[in-house]
Amino acid sequence: MASCAQEDSLSYSNEISLTIDNDIFFFIDRYYSAGHEITYRRLLRKEQFLARWFDGGNQSSKWIASFGIGNKIFTPKKVRFVNPINMDRPYAGFVYGSISLSHLKGQSSISSLSLETGLVGEMTGLGQLQAWWHERTGFQEPRGWDSQIANEVIFNMQYQLQKGIKIARQLDLVSTSKLSAGTGSNKISQDFTLRVFKFNPLTRSVFSKSFLVNDDMSNEEFFIFFGGGFDYVLSNIFLEGSLFDNPSPFTVEATTGILRGNVGLMYACNRGSFSLLLNNVGKEMLNGSRHNYMSFVFSHKF
Repeated sequence: MASCAQEDSLSYSNEISLTIDNDIFFFIDRYYSAGHEITYRRLLRKEQFLARWFDGGNQSSKWIASFGIGNKIFTPKKVRFVNPINMDRPYAGFVYGSISLSHLKGQSSISSLSLETGLVGEMTGLGQLQAWWHERTGFQEPRGWDSQIANEVIFNMQYQLQKGIKIARQLDLVSTSKLSAGTGSNKISQDFTLRVFKFNPLTRSVFSKSFLVNDDMSNEEFFIFFGGGFDYVLSNIFLEGSLFDNPSPFTVEATTGILRGNVGLMYACNRGSFSLLLNNVGKEMLNGSRHNYMSFVFSHKF
């Protein structure tokens, strides 16, 4: 606590974070099987071009630019089968890069616009990587990658709006609304999350990836949270294949409505932060089932 207070006056304008998603902690290997992302964030100074362009360097708001690279692996429930007739969803590998700009206004409002582009299909090499990793670690061999989603370049845009509502001194409610559109995923999402115990305002919190902002209200955080959300899905390339004339060997129809839930804890102090999330996702396709996976996020400011 003392060391946290001692460094509150220091200003850090950069942050790097590592996110790891995996379902191995539930002794399963299916659906959204694994994901990794490295993200760099920078707090823009008032005089920098983007801040001046959008609001003239308004002292009451802040801007954060983010750049990320990552990968995701999707597999069916049973990976021992070669024939797609025995699969409840297709295999898919995705490598991507992203850029986003977030506008932090006051204590409880954040709007973000992001662009994501990447590759799906055999050219990602993720099928070979997963097969090699399973062989090295003794996990069951994933045998159906020959019928994975076809090669394609993906472009997606996302707009996100977060609002915080203070309920009590150690309790608040965060609303997160998202709109995703592009060649990869088209959906509308709404989430509500309760934060409990010791947290900063939304625009200065590890929860919203804005702990990078240092001022008199950016203090140590340690809180648990409980969330739930809903996706209205219009299309999903990782299940249904391309929107264009680029057929995949095997596809399934995506579920229109998906319920999600999560619970976890977050801690931030001085230059570092840590998050642990347990995620539960509803049926994404007709013959599928709910899925659990864990997320770990490690961040460092400099």
